[in-house]
Formats: sequence, structure tokens, C-alpha cells
Amino acid sequence: MASRALVSLRLRTPFLNTTRRTLFTTPRMLIKEDADRSPEQVEKAKQEQLKEQQQGQGRWREDLASSGESNIAADKEKVNDHQDHIQKLQQETKNKGEKGEI
Repeated sequence: MASRALVSLRLRTPFLNTTRRTLFTTPRMLIKEDADRSPEQVEKAKQEQLKEQQQGQGRWREDLASSGESNIAADKEKVNDHQDHIQKLQQETKNKGEKGEI
């Protein structure tokens, strides 16, 4: 009888499933995460952009944008001729691949 009570207690008791997870964080990168540039190069590009803006020649500088900003700008881009746009993007990707930039 005692063994029956022990078995029934074991069946009703849930197993404690403990898992251990490692806590980690990724480094925060604010400017073009995939670009390999020194802080001096970034500062020089920023100063050039400021100079252009003061002269009224401001423009979008993708090299200064983060990857997220680049993605948003690409999403908002107005495309009139879709087929021509795709061909240009494919050609650009091909050229970067041949140069080893991808």
C-alpha cells in the first residue's frame, strides 16, 4: 500500500524543468554597422556634409546613415519604372560583388 501512495505522489508532482540561459548583449553601433571606418573618417564626412548644408547643397549621405536609416530611405524611395530600377540595383550589386565589397 505504501508503494502505491508513493507512485501516485510522483505522478501528481510536476517535474521542475530548469534551464539555464546565458545573458548577453550585442554591441551598440550607431553608424553604418557594416562599414569599416575610423572615427576620423566619419568626422571628416560629417564636416563635409555640414559644409554642403551651409552652402545650400545638402544631400542624402548614405555613408553617414545607419543601416536602419538606409533601409527606411529605400522603403520610401519613389520608383516610376520598376523593371529599370531592379536592373540598376542588380547591376550595382554585380559591380560590388566583382570588387569584393559584398
